[in-house]
Amino acid sequence: MAKNLLSIKDLTKEEILDLIKFSNNFIDDEGNFRKENLFPEKIVANVFCEPSTRTKSSFAIAAGNLGCSVVDFNIDNSSVQKGESIFETVDALNLMGVDLCVLRHPKSVIRELAESLPKMVFINAGEGAISHPTQALLDIKTIIDHKNSLDGLKIVIVGDLDHSRVTSSFVEGISNFDVDSLIFSGHPEMCSKYQNPEIGKYEPDFEKALQDADVVMTLRIQYERFEKDLDLDLETYKNSYQLSTSKLGCAKADAIIMHPGPVNYVEITEAVYDSENSVIRQQIANGVAIRMAVLSRFLSS
Repeated sequence: MAKNLLSIKDLTKEEILDLIKFSNNFIDDEGNFRKENLFPEKIVANVFCEPSTRTKSSFAIAAGNLGCSVVDFNIDNSSVQKGESIFETVDALNLMGVDLCVLRHPKSVIRELAESLPKMVFINAGEGAISHPTQALLDIKTIIDHKNSLDGLKIVIVGDLDHSRVTSSFVEGISNFDVDSLIFSGHPEMCSKYQNPEIGKYEPDFEKALQDADVVMTLRIQYERFEKDLDLDLETYKNSYQLSTSKLGCAKADAIIMHPGPVNYVEITEAVYDSENSVIRQQIANGVAIRMAVLSRFLSS
């Protein structure tokens, strides 16, 4: 296994499955997270240069559950506000003895950082619109929890695909598996990168895309983009692409509904979120288990 987790492309199919299997050890029979004092001497820094609730909190909880000391780096109160570069910031943490840096950044900086600071371990917690490997791992775990395998499944991804690091990492991750079909759907203005994809196919008609789907992954729509970048009416968009109970009827009866969060009910209705098909709340819980597994593996390497 590589020293750092910079992209899910760094992992083989066997390593992905091994991490998912390993993550199950951190959940007990009641569904609670085990607290194991495995790394009391290790220091983990959460360096988030973009907002985050789920990813940042789950990394902090995961590190705490493993006995690590956690440095919660708050960019708003840091020297970044005085003009310090991300390289100077992370180097300062390195010099202070931080063992592992969990980094979210709007630009592609993590590979260069990892190369310039070889003593520190880096975990990518979201890189621009490019990559989010631990989200892909928890998404794959959630599917395997419910479907036992990815092989033979029809998976549909809908939403603002062009701005989605969740999509790009998930596609990289499942390219290792024998899925039956991968369908991208959403408004053409939001899916320009996916209209001639290397893997899967684009279907602008959402109800047609949903036919016999096993997994439906919905992605957050940013309200602000409707006003600034897109000549789209929100209600017209919802009529075509919001996952409602009636649209869900096109998918298989046991299809699972996923969403990386936060949900703003443009992408899905509250009825679908609350339905038996929804595994969105389990995705959040799986994030802690996966991140405990990732931290354990990479702190040990």
